[in-house]
Amino acid sequence: MAKPKPKLRKSQTNNTKPSTPPKPPPPTWPPFKPPLPVIPLSPTPHPSFPDKIVLLPNFFPRSLCRSYVSFLRTLPLTTTPGRPRKGEAVRVNDRFQVDDPAFAERLWAETGLRDVLAQEEFAHLWGGQVMGLNPNIRVYRYSKSQFFDCHYDDSNPVALPPNNTPCKTTWTLLLYLTSASDPDGCIGGETVFYPHDRQLEKEAVVVAPETGLVLLHKHGNDCLLVSSYYLSRDG
Repeated sequence: MAKPKPKLRKSQTNNTKPSTPPKPPPPTWPPFKPPLPVIPLSPTPHPSFPDKIVLLPNFFPRSLCRSYVSFLRTLPLTTTPGRPRKGEAVRVNDRFQVDDPAFAERLWAETGLRDVLAQEEFAHLWGGQVMGLNPNIRVYRYSKSQFFDCHYDDSNPVALPPNNTPCKTTWTLLLYLTSASDPDGCIGGETVFYPHDRQLEKEAVVVAPETGLVLLHKHGNDCLLVSSYYLSRDG
């Protein structure tokens, strides 16, 4: 027997979606002291892949690296899960991530990076006019036996201030804050590239961490297969 549809009480008809908790504000990053660059930046294309890997030694001086290492210990880093989601690479490290356009602009405009990458001799590398850095800032901390397995870095659409200019990322920028040359620096953790989309050690192109070094490598459709070696000592 059909029955009349019951009327729902007001509390049952509330379709309001639960509010998303606000994102925490960006941290107060340490100032760049001494003013940067301390010495003129000199981009050095890697001899094995000069169009896909570029090194910038001494981007941060050691004193500033130490300041940032101390500061980053105060951030709420979280350990990535050992079992990745489908399609993701295995990585075991501690991570902090924040969208911070202001800090991205500082790294771009107050370090000498913008000026040196705009030089004509490097213009052919970037795939278009270089506009700035992705405001998505990621901090990775590796402890002993942690690593990042083989993966490809994707290209992402971004909108850069002040006018929300639509752009596309084309290169990954890594800044190393410690290395084996520091008294308590890390040992291991090299960034490793494989040129033929296969993990063969005899073909590996290895970039060892250097304190204050920036490593730029092309990503998106032109990304090399990349991973990081295990750490044998914390930094």
